[in-house]
Parts: sequence; C-alpha cells; structure tokens
Amino acid sequence: MQLFSILPIILIFAPLALLLSFAPYLTRETISFGVTVSQYNYYTPILRKLRSTFATVSLIGNGMIMLVCLYFLRSANEDSTAMITGVSTMIFIVYWAALHILFHFKMKKIKGTLTTVEAPQRVKIDTTFRQNKLTYSNYWFLIHMAIIAAIAIISILNYKSLPNVIPIKYDLQGHVTSSVPKTYFSVLAINFVQLGIIALMMLVNWSIKSSKQQLTTSNPGQFAAENIQFRRKWSLFTLVTGLLLTILFAFIQINMFVPNLVLLTAISFITPVVIVLGVVWLSLTGRQGGGKIRNQQEDHERSKEQPVNDDDYWKLGFIYFNANDPSLTIEKRYGIGWTINFARPVSWVLLLFIIAIVVISIVLSQ
Repeated sequence: MQLFSILPIILIFAPLALLLSFAPYLTRETISFGVTVSQYNYYTPILRKLRSTFATVSLIGNGMIMLVCLYFLRSANEDSTAMITGVSTMIFIVYWAALHILFHFKMKKIKGTLTTVEAPQRVKIDTTFRQNKLTYSNYWFLIHMAIIAAIAIISILNYKSLPNVIPIKYDLQGHVTSSVPKTYFSVLAINFVQLGIIALMMLVNWSIKSSKQQLTTSNPGQFAAENIQFRRKWSLFTLVTGLLLTILFAFIQINMFVPNLVLLTAISFITPVVIVLGVVWLSLTGRQGGGKIRNQQEDHERSKEQPVNDDDYWKLGFIYFNANDPSLTIEKRYGIGWTINFARPVSWVLLLFIIAIVVISIVLSQ
C-alpha cells in the first residue's frame, strides 16, 4: 500500500468523520437533530444519551468504512484507487444521511415526552444587527485575482518555451498520466479554474453576510454579538481558503515552466489537509451561530421557554422550504454552515450556478 494512498484517508476522511459524528454537539442548544427544543431540555439525560449514542454509532460505522477502504487500497493501482475512494465517499455520505434521518425521527417522538413551558410565544431581535460589519469585504479577493493575473501574464510571456505537449496530471509516484497539446487555452485553463473558485468563494462570503438573521426569545444583544463573531470567523476562513487554493493552482501552473514534482506533490497534499483541519478546528471550538461548546450554566439557570419554532419548514430536519420567507440563504439547522431556501426559485438558480462552477472547474482541470 502506498503511503500517499493512506494519508488522504487518515488526514481528510478521519477529521470529517469526527466532525459529522459530533455534529449534534455543534448545533444550537435549541436544536436537537433538526427538532426545536428548549435549552433546558437539550441537557436532559435522555437527549444527552441520544447524542452520545449517535456519536458512538457514527464513529463505529465511519471507522468500518475507512478500514474497508484501506483494505482494498492495499493492492490498488492508480485507477482503482480513485474508484475505491469515490465509492467509499458515497457510502460515507449515504451512511451519514441515513443515520441522521433515523435519529431525527427518534427525536420527534421524544419531543412529545419532554417538559415544556406553556406560555405565549415571544421573540426578540436586535434591530442594529445589519448595521454591524458582519463579514470581511469581497474586495480582499483582489489579492487572489492579482496572483491569478500575474501567473497568467508569466504563462503568456513564456509560452514559446513550453514543450508542444504539456503534462497536466501525475500519479502518486510522479508519473505523467495525462497530457494535452500546447495551446493558449490549455496553458491558461488553470487560470479559468482559479477564477471559478474565487467566484464561488465570493458567493459563499456574500451568503454569510446576507443570510437570514435568527430570532431569539431572550437577550437579543448577546445573541447578535455571538452571531456576528461567528460570521466574521467563517468569512475570514473563506478568504484564507480561497488564497490557499489560488496558491496551489499557481504552483501547478508554474510547474509547467519550472518542474519541481516534489514541491508540487507536497503542496497538493498539504493544502486540502490544512483546509479540512481548519474546518474541524473552527467547528469544534464554536457552535453554529456563535457561542461556546461547553455550557457552564446550572440546570436551574437554563431556559425552559420554547424557542422560535419553525420545524414545519425544515424537511427531515435539514432541508429548508418556506415559500413565505423571502430569504435566499439561511443558517443550517444541523451542523455548521449555511443552506438555501429551496422554496425560492432564485435559490435554485443560485444552486445551479454553484454546481456549474464546480463542474466547469473539474472539466478544465482534467
């Protein structure tokens, strides 16, 4: 088994498995497996047990998927390695979705047995929320674009010095597995991929800024402050991720002129690992929407008041569908990040635009 076949499984799959397994601990304290509960009920023994059971089952299942994947990778060649990794990824996703749906319906049954405070629903909102700086400006992406422009100019100026056939893909041992005839389009294709990635990152940054403001039943000022910090933190991560990917593709393009396969392999391996570990670190140090993972309050200090309940608009606990809500993007109810309002046609256009960017980038990078 080749070392470079094992490391991505360990350094990328393992952190993701850890993140998905502990996702119920990362959502808001008023959400449990996509179902609204009071903060007090979130810490009741029955829900603590439900979360720990989910984490245990998820870790065992994902661990078995990874072990089977590593077993088949022992004697895999380059083609079968890609196939085994792809199939394992699909099983990984299907397993997580099935497990989440199962626990979502368990949670809905349990909710009927929990103690709730019968009181008129009230919500509070900080009306100054939108006046704050919620994210870093998209103008920061000008740095990324300057790097792309510089590499493109260098490529054009050195076009004649390139061989007539350009290697564009290597196997894990450094052998060329794919090459294309030299044309201006093939030489600059990586720059188009970079522009697609930057467009995607700018869209994500815009989504973080414009996503729907959440309502609360108490202390709207603190609630808003935590949410602002949460948005800024992930906005900065988006900027840094975009820069890392821009640099990665710049090295791939420079490798056409100044081959250094060792350096290129190292950067190609380290960059995605750093990004995945960054996601895990941010997720494990803060909750969805802001706030700390560890709640030091005593039970009697936790609110028994029913939070804002919009469960009817969340299908299976993670698909938001609300035709009466003009919002295009909204914070995820399960895990960390943002999703779209599937009841809005414009949201589908947005989703198709994102898919188109990803598909075009993959095609151009082949």
